[in-house]
Amino acid sequence: MVLLGACGGQRAPARTPQPETFAVAGPSATGTRCGTVTGSLGSARAYVREGDVGRREATSLLTQYFTRLTPAEEAKPDGAGPVVIGQWTCGSDAGAPLSAACSTEDDRQIATTPA
Repeated sequence: MVLLGACGGQRAPARTPQPETFAVAGPSATGTRCGTVTGSLGSARAYVREGDVGRREATSLLTQYFTRLTPAEEAKPDGAGPVVIGQWTCGSDAGAPLSAACSTEDDRQIATTPA
């Protein structure tokens, strides 16, 4: 059984098509939507890809990540990051800083896609 991440401290549902499950950047990646975060380049949708991560934790962490990016980092051709925030390491896709992903050593993962 494969489990998806859940927001708000809930256990993740089994992988079945559900309205709250969306595709997230990357092949075969899905996640549970947690809300919207804003960075200097615009807004992004926040998701939990894997593990037990609360909605507030995910949106706060992603907001911190976007706040820490400098214009030079946002413009890097190979993507922004890595940026370490506590237990998390975050980075952005090449040419798409609003498509970001963060992970921990215990396999929790959160991500964004442009809003």
